[in-house]
Amino acid sequence: MKNKFVFVCVIFVLLAMGVAIGSLVYSAIFVASWVNQVLIAQWMPYALYILLLAIILITAAFTYVFIRQGRATETPSVPESRILPITIIIPALNEESTLEQCVESLIGSRYPQDLLEVIIAHEVAPRCRDSTPAIAKRLAEKYCNVKAVPNDGEHSGSKAGSINNCIEMASGEIIGIYDADHVVEKDALIRACAHFVSSPELACIGGKVMVRNMDYNFFTTLVGNEYTVINNFSRFLSELITGTHLIYGSNVFIRKGALVRIGGFDESSLTEDCDLGMKLIYGNYPMKIDYSIRSYEQSAINFRDWWHQRVRWTRGSMGVLKKYMRIYSADTRMSRKSIETILLYSLGTGGLLFSVILIGFMGFMMYMNVITPLILFICCAPLAVLFASESMNEYKEGRGSILDTILSILVRPWVIYAYSLVGVYAVVLDILSSDHVWHENRRI
Repeated sequence: MKNKFVFVCVIFVLLAMGVAIGSLVYSAIFVASWVNQVLIAQWMPYALYILLLAIILITAAFTYVFIRQGRATETPSVPESRILPITIIIPALNEESTLEQCVESLIGSRYPQDLLEVIIAHEVAPRCRDSTPAIAKRLAEKYCNVKAVPNDGEHSGSKAGSINNCIEMASGEIIGIYDADHVVEKDALIRACAHFVSSPELACIGGKVMVRNMDYNFFTTLVGNEYTVINNFSRFLSELITGTHLIYGSNVFIRKGALVRIGGFDESSLTEDCDLGMKLIYGNYPMKIDYSIRSYEQSAINFRDWWHQRVRWTRGSMGVLKKYMRIYSADTRMSRKSIETILLYSLGTGGLLFSVILIGFMGFMMYMNVITPLILFICCAPLAVLFASESMNEYKEGRGSILDTILSILVRPWVIYAYSLVGVYAVVLDILSSDHVWHENRRI
């Protein structure tokens, strides 16, 4: 209750700051118009047109490059003699409804079975409350290249721990990580392998994660590809600006040697994937993204799961940023890419708070008839273009629909305001040093 009360108070304070800034701007405009009415009347519309044109051009450029990189290309050719042994680790907790489908999709991929190893790193009772261990054991008996490894030792209790528990026993030169709700495209593994073969210095590559349960219920239809666009575009933007990115914890491949050298995953982190990405960046390990390496996951199926998942992601990212800012303060030799990545993601977190102030500002300015509600749509236009582009891509591939495209234009851009509330709540939890509570998402 204390967290929620402070959260509401902080929201009101941020909105009040926006209103206060709006009143100052309004007063300045009023004084300026009284001094020189012609200047305001003639040049204000031009300023707005220039702003709109800049938004359109920047959005078009980013969207073009983003979509171009995301297009599927022909599967790269890798000589059979050069295909690398690969181990896929699937951390699994209460995944009885999804685990088998995930393993079957990996076994059915276009990868030599004698070079493919799948390790199901499952939790045990009492933390595991369903038949996941039994399913893992049955799959290990069914396929000679599948192992079931219970996480019941010193690493038990976290996804990071279940992966760390399997690193040493992994036989592959490359280690891939997939959550148990994923279904991979048949050429995903060979595409990843091709990058490691052609770039011996490459340490890590991430692929594109897409949503496979958009039509499950009203909520998943409404939210749709929100997660796909925001997750993939944030990594694309980071790669474009800094030349590197934080990784996503599924559909990602890492050289075993590099993973061992950096000490594996941080088991104390809320977002172990974000922390691993910073470890790789801090160690100057080459990384890249290939959006044609695709897998499909289940998104949150109700608002409660969606909210708790994104609060955890935001709070975990804040923890990672604070951790590496402390490291930088003690180590001034940190690489330029590390510093740029920290600054970029810090601006992203700060932007969530700023957006609440912006809501207060724009609300006041609309109330005073300085701007029209149209400005809200202009601000959301870039997101609408990104969401719609992804929807149209999926429609061309036979997965999307006209309704999905319409929702991408009219509804999903407004999700950014919900993200603002997520950011504020995560900051409040962090300030109050609230316990890190893991909320499990329901599977279907």
